[in-house]
Formats: sequence, C-alpha cells, structure tokens
Amino acid sequence: MTSREDISHRLATLKAEFDASFARPALRAEARWEVLLRLRVGGSPLAVSLERLAGVHALPRVVALPGSPPGLLGVAGLRGQLVAVHDLAANLGLPSDENPGWLLLCDKDRHLGLAVGGFEGQLRVAPEQLLPCTDSAPRPFLNSTVLRPGEAPLPVLDISSLADALLDGASAPRASR
Repeated sequence: MTSREDISHRLATLKAEFDASFARPALRAEARWEVLLRLRVGGSPLAVSLERLAGVHALPRVVALPGSPPGLLGVAGLRGQLVAVHDLAANLGLPSDENPGWLLLCDKDRHLGLAVGGFEGQLRVAPEQLLPCTDSAPRPFLNSTVLRPGEAPLPVLDISSLADALLDGASAPRASR
C-alpha cells in the first residue's frame, strides 16, 4: 500500500514533468513526403503532384470547338460544369499519338482539365529527391525531376505554371481573321 505522501510526491513529479514538456523545443516533425502521380504523356513518363490536382476522372465526351487553338481538344461536361479540355502532350510539345483516356483537373481552376494517355502508378518521394532540372535545353513546365535509385530521372510537371499559361492564353485578345 502506498502512503499519501508517496502519492502526493508522484503527482507533484508528474505535474512538474508535464509543465516542463512545454518548455522543451518541439519534436522535429517526420519528413513530409510528396505524393506524385506517374503519368504516360505522348509515350513519355512524367509525374505531377497530387496536391496540385483538384481531381482525376475518366475522360468524358469532349465536344470540339471550331477555331480553337492547338492543344485545346474542346469542352466536356463534368458534374454539371463545363471544363476546357487541353491535350497535355500537345501543350508540352510531345508527340500526341495516343488517345487520351483520363482528365486531370487543375487545382487553380476547376474548369481547366488536361487530357492524358494513362497512369503508371503513384510515388511517394522525399523532398530531397526532387531537384530542379539541369538540362541545357529546359522543357517548358517540366522544371524539376525526381531522382530514384536505379531509375532514370522522372520529369515533374509544374501544373500551376501550365494552368496559368493556358488561362493567360485564353484571355489574350485574338487577332481577327
């Protein structure tokens, strides 16, 4: 049986430890992983951050628009909203020989979608695995790469910059014909 003094002493010790825990520096948070979606675009593999996407859907029926700029496949209805569907391969300057089957909705504007050929998986990478591209001829919107042991560097799409460029191009005045 414990005495009242032992219990009081134990409670005082626990209280002191509890109070002291707020004076110590916070524990370092576990390294944050970046979750990437690995895509096949124009026959080439690339990745995009899942945080930068508003959604991924099977490509709905796309209605072409007469006189639309290159790379704009048309518009599609998705959950009661019209979405401008752009061919990602064409906008990256890659061969566009495969039929897209998927639609990536951009986080910046949910009315902007990118049609892609297919998925090859999902990756979790540590921040130190993402490095800026050092190519002598940088490709537009592919500003970083993922380095993985035993594999070729995987380009990462800067979907926010691409969305900005597509939206800026859509709002720019067009020359009359």
